[in-house]
Amino acid sequence: MEGWIQVIFKIGKALVLVCLTLAAAFITAPYISNCLSLSSEEIKIFRLGALGMVAWGVLGKSTWEIQTWKSSTSHERFNSWWFTALYVLGLFVGGLGLLVEPM
Repeated sequence: MEGWIQVIFKIGKALVLVCLTLAAAFITAPYISNCLSLSSEEIKIFRLGALGMVAWGVLGKSTWEIQTWKSSTSHERFNSWWFTALYVLGLFVGGLGLLVEPM
């Protein structure tokens, strides 16, 4: 049962991270729309960049073949951090790309 609690906790933690990231994009988008005059083409670049970051993070994580049972090596910790950072940044930029209004 302890394993299931850990799984549910990690799923909940991921959900909170996604919600906070999208909330930050939702709050930031009006300011960016007011400060920058972005064209539709520039907003498409935002969206493609976001897609690229998420893909890079996912592919980097899925191709990591050497792992220990406890994921305790510095390489594994950095790989996990890098995946999370790219995923969150990609989600944030993708949210901005969907919410920012073109000029």
